[in-house]
Amino acid sequence: MLKGKTIVVGVTGGIAAYKTCALVSKLKDYGAEVWVAMTEEAAQLVTPLTFRTLSGNPVVVNLFDPDLSDLPVPHISLAERADLIVIAPATANIIGKISQGIADDALTTIVMASPAKKLIAPAMNPHMWKNPLVQENVTKLKKLGYQFIGPEVGKLACGDFDLGRMTEPEDLFKEIVRLLGIGNDFKDKKILITAGGTREALDPVRYLGNRSSGKMGYALAEAARARGAEVTLISGPTHLMPPLNIKTIGVESAEEMRQKVVQTIRSAPIYALIMAAAVADYKPAQVSAGKIKKSSRGLDLKLAPTPDILEEIKNLKGAAKIVGFSLETENLVKNARAKMKNKDLDLIVANDSSALEADASSLKIIYPSGKTVSLSKLNKANSAHRILDALLRL
Repeated sequence: MLKGKTIVVGVTGGIAAYKTCALVSKLKDYGAEVWVAMTEEAAQLVTPLTFRTLSGNPVVVNLFDPDLSDLPVPHISLAERADLIVIAPATANIIGKISQGIADDALTTIVMASPAKKLIAPAMNPHMWKNPLVQENVTKLKKLGYQFIGPEVGKLACGDFDLGRMTEPEDLFKEIVRLLGIGNDFKDKKILITAGGTREALDPVRYLGNRSSGKMGYALAEAARARGAEVTLISGPTHLMPPLNIKTIGVESAEEMRQKVVQTIRSAPIYALIMAAAVADYKPAQVSAGKIKKSSRGLDLKLAPTPDILEEIKNLKGAAKIVGFSLETENLVKNARAKMKNKDLDLIVANDSSALEADASSLKIIYPSGKTVSLSKLNKANSAHRILDALLRL
């Protein structure tokens, strides 16, 4: 999503500096090239090594640091290559210096030398934020084209519950995406996504299930939402937190998932259905009313097929695009292509069993034409965007 974009993240001496670690990590997950520039005060709160590990690049605290030898003139090199400069947290001090054109450290020097857009996320004591001098500086910078986000109302390090808290990394990320002009290619499109595995009851305490973590489906939901889609997520049981600002419907069995998918499709036209869930193929033919007791004679189970959701929605989808998933232990591409043909899919994503529960995996995206695109060991967030890219190309 952010591949090819260079973002300079400025960190100043506010206690909220620890939150910026999450922002840098998320920017990297989505493909951005991230450079962190810290004030000396910030380096007392979070070590430069932390940001170096998260960003994969040397951290700029001192422009004369030997680690920056690959950048002939560091502040100019970073200033010119930056697509966006984000300062989070931004103290009253840094806001004041920038507004007066002062460039007396690495961060302010980069800011002064860069024509890139700037996004400032203030964080400070409420009395400092409301100080007329600070507000005058903010107003001046806004007139010059600097973008501000926050501060928010919340509990502050000083103990007050007031205006001055830094905007959360998740909301900062969304604003970064917006400022970079990314995230609108799915605007107003309704997308239905299924995720996780299903559980088929054997008795009141046992079930048949699989090892699906739901990570791929949840990553797809977050990626689609970040790109402007109106997302509904139907999820089997997982240990994942429901994504922010996404309608999430919990189900347990294949039959419950079938009902919710059909109900959602019938309620309003959708742009696409992405069936990332690992829906059970079989269920116990009979469910015991009581707990089945252990016996030395063993236990024979008779299984019955579960409903075929993809088969049923053939006549319901209308103009919607259908993306299926195929997890195989052998003949990966051959079996995936057969499933695509049999289920009348517009796109299929094939992977092997190593993808289960993993944070990163290798996938193959297969088009109806037979074209196959291989993705090698990408994390789920990046894979999700590549799948959405493929969906748009249909």
